[in-house]
Order: sequence, then structure tokens, then C-alpha cells
Amino acid sequence: MGGIEEPSTQTQPERPPSSAIAVARPLPEERQPVISSSKRIPALDGLRGIAILLVLIAHSFLGISFVNPTLNWCVHMTRLSWSGVDLFFVLSGFLIGGILLDARDSQNYFKTFYIRRAYRILPVYGLVLALAWLTFQAGQIGWLQGAWAEIFSGKIKWWTFFTFTQNIFMAMAGPYVGRASLSQTWSLAVEEQFYLTLPLLIRYASRRTIKLVVVGFIVGAALLRVFLMFHFSNGAYASYVLMPCRADALGFGVLSAILVRDEQAWCWLGSHRIWLYGAAGLLGFGLLLICLSSFEVFSTMLYGTEYSILALFYTSWLLIAVTGEDGFVKAVLCNAPLMKLGLIAYGTYLMHRFFLHAFHLGLASVFTSASVAYSLFSCLLGIGVTLLIAQVSWTWFEKPLVRRGHHYHY
Repeated sequence: MGGIEEPSTQTQPERPPSSAIAVARPLPEERQPVISSSKRIPALDGLRGIAILLVLIAHSFLGISFVNPTLNWCVHMTRLSWSGVDLFFVLSGFLIGGILLDARDSQNYFKTFYIRRAYRILPVYGLVLALAWLTFQAGQIGWLQGAWAEIFSGKIKWWTFFTFTQNIFMAMAGPYVGRASLSQTWSLAVEEQFYLTLPLLIRYASRRTIKLVVVGFIVGAALLRVFLMFHFSNGAYASYVLMPCRADALGFGVLSAILVRDEQAWCWLGSHRIWLYGAAGLLGFGLLLICLSSFEVFSTMLYGTEYSILALFYTSWLLIAVTGEDGFVKAVLCNAPLMKLGLIAYGTYLMHRFFLHAFHLGLASVFTSASVAYSLFSCLLGIGVTLLIAQVSWTWFEKPLVRRGHHYHY
């Protein structure tokens, strides 16, 4: 999944220990402190919960066609819900970038970062890939037939998923050719490719150079999307799945991490939060206009500017969540169910497409036609089972591994 950071192992009463950043208490001289990566901000769990909720909507209910035109219009207005992955990217850039900035002078900088990253990402990802591959092999000898086999079939070679290069081959092949149960892993490949270079930049470059290079990522991503859309037949889809084309969302997250570690900028943000709400509102209005238009994902209608708007929109909400807990932040982003959903977001992201497809196919023999009830029931069952297994995975598999990874110190 895109956007899974390295959760903190610290615990607090009635709070799931997942986000790795928090606001420190005011210093005695009443100066606003700079944020560090040693603690956590509960609201970021809520943002992560929103991100995975958007992804679930995009991959389930968005495809249902209702008889009632009002319901159809409501579904139509959620068609940017695929952008939950953009929110994951912004969060990831902020959290991982912050960890690297705080540890850039550590003797164990590279070793600790990549070991902790491996403990967080690889075990559950590898398990999902292994189970998918074994199921595919079973289908090859006749255990699975017809549409069931299609869950694991496609033009994308299996080895690309194990090397985090599947997004490159997806871009060359075009949309809807990936293995259905694993197609969402393109965003995980984007992140891992981005984090091959970011640690080097933060370790050896000055703060000023880091800012300039990250701004270059942001501007370059927008320009590259336009170039691909003009010159390649799969340019719109390639702009969606290739790392350089999505580096702006990750870059905005990194810039935000730099910004909140500058005391002057931190104080300014704290005293001008209304501007952040204004920016979020203005950008949200722009997204509303896009939803009301004829825009479709993988189209060249806006030449990739939708990604820039989405990245800025989610960055605004990230900074709102980080700079303080007002009524909205406490009521929405610190909502307990939403925070718990954010806690199990990674496992949910990796597994949800398989269970959605499985229940859709499994219930096809129960329902005589592709009715709305059939679609809704299969989606609800698929999501419910995904969340249950993701919770078990986090409690008994992922969390112990994360704690083990934190035995390595910067």
C-alpha cells in the first residue's frame, strides 16, 4: 500500500500506537517547539483511516449502478475516491521524511532506516504474494477455473511484484492488465522506489538543497505527466502508476516535514491555521468541480493537474492535523473508529481486492442476476472479512515485527 509509515511502538491510554509524529508540549519560555518524530499525532491515524476508506469505496461501491438516479449521482460524486492513495503518499512523505530528517546525523542512519522499513513492509507483503502465487499455481492444475483464475492472471510477470517493479510494467502494458488481486501494489512500488533516493538526499545534502530538490520533484512530476500524455498511448495510465509522475504528493509530504521543523514556519502555521482551512476549502471546491465534470480517471482531460490539486488538498489537511487540535480535528480526525481503521490500513490495502473479487465470484452462484443487492452484499462481505483479517494480522503478525524492528536504534 502506498503511504504506510513506520509506526511508533510507544503506547498511550486508549490510543492506538501507530503514527510516528506528535506535537511536543510548549516550552517554559512559551516558544512553540519544533515537531519531532519521537512521538505521535493521533489525528494522523484518522487521516490514514480516511485514506483507506476512500480506497475501499473506489474499489467496491463505485462500480455499482443503482436504479435510483439520486443514488447514482451520489456514487458518481465519489469517483475521485481513488485518490485515497494520494493521501497515503502525502502522509508517507511527511512521516518518513520526518524520521530521516531527525536521524540524518546518526551513525546507524541507513542501517536502521532500511531494517525498520523491511520489518514493516516486507513480511506481510511477502506473505500476500506467496499466497497469491500458490493459489495461482493451484488454478493452473485445475483447482480454480474460469473467472476464479482471472483473479491471479494477467500480463504482468510474477517476479515484478517481488522486485517492486510492477508499476513500470503496468505502465508499459496499459490499464486493466495487472493481476486483479495484486494490482493495488503499484503504489507500494512507487514508495519503495522513492525511498531508494530520499535517504541519500537527506543524509548528504543541506536543508536548502533538500528543499530545492524536492521542489524539483514536484515540478518535474507535473511536467512529466503532461509529456507522457502528449507522446505515449498509455501516457495517462503511466502518469498514474510511475514513481516520477507521483513524486509530487510524496514531495509535498517531505516539504511539510521540513516546514514544521522550522521554528519560524511552525509559529506562522500555528497562528494562521484559518489560511490552511481556506486553502483546503478552495482546493476542495476545485475537486468538486472536477467531480461534476465529465472527467474520468486515466483520461487526458486535465493533463494531470488533478494530481497536483489532490496533493495540495491533502497537504492542507495534513498541516491542519499537525498544527493543533481544534473542534474539527478532535471530532473527525481523532475519531476512535477512524483511527483504528488507520491502524490496520496496510493489511487492509494489501488484501482488500482479493476478498472483494472472491465474494463477488462466490456469490454469483447464489444470485441469479447481477442485481444491486448482489453487488452490495458482496462488497460488504468482502470489506468486512478484509477488516477482520487485517486486524488479526496487525495484532498477531505485523505489530510484533514492528516492535522487533524498533530494537534497532538510530
